[in-house]
Amino acid sequence: MRTRFRVLVGLCALAARAAVAQCPDGSPPPCRSAIIPTARRATPALRERGWIVVPFANISRAPELEWLRDASVNLLSLDLSRWTDLVVVDDKRVADLLRETPTRGALSLSDGLSLAKRAGAGHLVMGDYLKLGRGLRIVAHVFDVRSGERVRSVTQQTSEPDSLLAAFAPLARGVLAVPPPSDARVGAIGTTRVDAYQEYLAGVEALHRFELDVAQRHLRAAVMLDSTFALAHYKLSVVLHWGAMPSDTSEVSHAQAAARLSGGLPARERALIAARVASASGDFERACGTLKALITRDSADADALYGVGECEYHAGMLEPEVVDSVRGRFRGNWNAALVAFRRVLRIDPTYHPAFGHVLDILTRDIVTICPPSALACGNDLQAFNAFLVRDGDTLIVQPIRGDFRVRQPWMARQTATQTPLRNAQAAQRIAQEWVDAGPGEPRAHLALAKLNLRLGDPAAALRELAVGTAIADSEVRHDTWIARAQAAVVLGRLSVVRAALDTIRRLDGASAIHDADLAQLSGALGQLEPLRALIRSVARTNQWSAERLDYWLQVPRLLLGLPEPSLVAVERHYFDAAPGDTACNAGRPRCKLTALLESQAYAPRLPRNAALFNRQPIGVRFFVAYAVQQRDTSVLRLHAAFMDSLSLAAVRSGSYDLGFVIFESEAYLALGDTVAALTAVRRYTDVNMPALSYLSVDGQDFADWQYLTLPRMVLLRGDLAMALGLADEARVWYTRFIELWRYADAELQPTVARVKASLAKLGTS
Repeated sequence: MRTRFRVLVGLCALAARAAVAQCPDGSPPPCRSAIIPTARRATPALRERGWIVVPFANISRAPELEWLRDASVNLLSLDLSRWTDLVVVDDKRVADLLRETPTRGALSLSDGLSLAKRAGAGHLVMGDYLKLGRGLRIVAHVFDVRSGERVRSVTQQTSEPDSLLAAFAPLARGVLAVPPPSDARVGAIGTTRVDAYQEYLAGVEALHRFELDVAQRHLRAAVMLDSTFALAHYKLSVVLHWGAMPSDTSEVSHAQAAARLSGGLPARERALIAARVASASGDFERACGTLKALITRDSADADALYGVGECEYHAGMLEPEVVDSVRGRFRGNWNAALVAFRRVLRIDPTYHPAFGHVLDILTRDIVTICPPSALACGNDLQAFNAFLVRDGDTLIVQPIRGDFRVRQPWMARQTATQTPLRNAQAAQRIAQEWVDAGPGEPRAHLALAKLNLRLGDPAAALRELAVGTAIADSEVRHDTWIARAQAAVVLGRLSVVRAALDTIRRLDGASAIHDADLAQLSGALGQLEPLRALIRSVARTNQWSAERLDYWLQVPRLLLGLPEPSLVAVERHYFDAAPGDTACNAGRPRCKLTALLESQAYAPRLPRNAALFNRQPIGVRFFVAYAVQQRDTSVLRLHAAFMDSLSLAAVRSGSYDLGFVIFESEAYLALGDTVAALTAVRRYTDVNMPALSYLSVDGQDFADWQYLTLPRMVLLRGDLAMALGLADEARVWYTRFIELWRYADAELQPTVARVKASLAKLGTS
């Protein structure tokens, strides 16, 4: 789901909820590997009641009927599965087996028998079809897999194209040589329209490639052509699950439509649809129960396994069960979700949506769940926080609530186990698997590129994003060009950044000016109007006070390290008008000083009225400003050391810095310690800066818009190096800053001119 504007509209960026700290089988850790897949199973024993259908041959080679070659597996398998005492290998599993078969084109009997044995099916159905005028003749042959002998042959003929779908129901009865079941209708597929069925097939294929826009277009066309097509409604609900906004009810409505129209479908499909209705309605426990019953019947049912992964993953969206005053228990199990998704990909490597939540889990460091009445509740003592901790290949996710004394042991354990780094590395390997499985899928390349950025390799990310503009999915296209701009900014490649931003504006239209990513990347180039336009737009929408708007219009420049002279006065006016308590301590979490978080954190050395700080404020981002106002150098140095320890711990664990190293440099600048300040700035430019996209993921306030701090720290490194007589280092970073702000706004050009003058004094190397 797109997360644009959550910074400014005041919504809580609610994290995905995690699972209980237990193994998928319910036992306590350590568990068997939840992330690394196990080896493929050996060939199973043949099941007497097992059936498999392989693609029929297009013996007339009519190009307009080539689609029926693979569709024949889906159509006949669905009709066979209406008999509940049979176990029918579904078409996705057949497609997986075919990929491992060296034969291309029409299958021989030997090929078919080999596929059946690998699936453990005791009966094989092969066939062909021949175009006869406007109609079609379909012939199906049934083979006993154990003996290899043909049991019977059945022929079905149609006179019109639209009647061929209905031909598979009597064909299935002939294959089994039994009368129709009591609930027999026009056919198990649920539509008699070939055009609707073809749109459905195209939509499902696009969904498996994770091309959501394409899938949605085809599936909407299918339900427009046949509004009673239950399976099309079902798959459309699955697609909408990935992109719908919270207020959008279309996911639920299409799931409910599928359930209402599913009476003629086989029991398996009805169960899948019932689980989809439950998931779309937020009843994940009921969904998981329905799906696990299907897996008990067929352990290789990829659709059911995918559904289990979904409901285990999303079950954490529910309020945790309270265990005691500190601990909770999540209803979902992320270890079970990982197992399910990875198993889907072993059974059907083309089922690429399964990659999505695997990467979502492995790129999450902390899960925060707000109380029902709270927003932006990170410091709320009633909020549940769960710090992901890796134990071998198992994730321990224990929800806790309370103050720093409760959280600190889990934070320390996460750091000691290097969970963020190890999870990101595991996610990178899995994203590479996705790229290898779908080299033509832009979403796969985008996922890998983001992990390359996360792990501090922007050059590799840029190579992964070397794509054109012809990406069908608008969200993926947008995010691809944003990631390309992010990587190029870090590498100092201005021409690439500008080209990417121009492409976004051209492809996304005028509304792109209100996009938070585009606005902050433009700000990194010294172009502030997109940010200010975004702030004004949000202020109008949310009816901000004049004092609040005046304050926020100052934020872009203060994050760039160039606060306007009027900032202190504007800050005081906003403080006086802001709601909340003036006392700032742990007992009063609604401290109104938090309204000034951005300026206090990123411009802490400005001379202010000390009355703002009537007590030691809560929150590490206020520490430096507080110490500066108290004029207490010993406290200031203590805070600088504390920020240094937090920053180093984040680096060691592979977590994100949250601006600690920037606050540290500000503390040392306040102390006049140029050497220590340069050491901190170097850590930013050498370690933090390459991973800026990760530092910006939360976006809960402007302080997390870290791309705006990039030019600030590039310039500061040049200034500090020059002050210490490190000419070569100063020259490198001054040159980089000048290139970055080549097209900066007129109001920022005096800074550019000052840097050019300093560079001229250095001369050539």
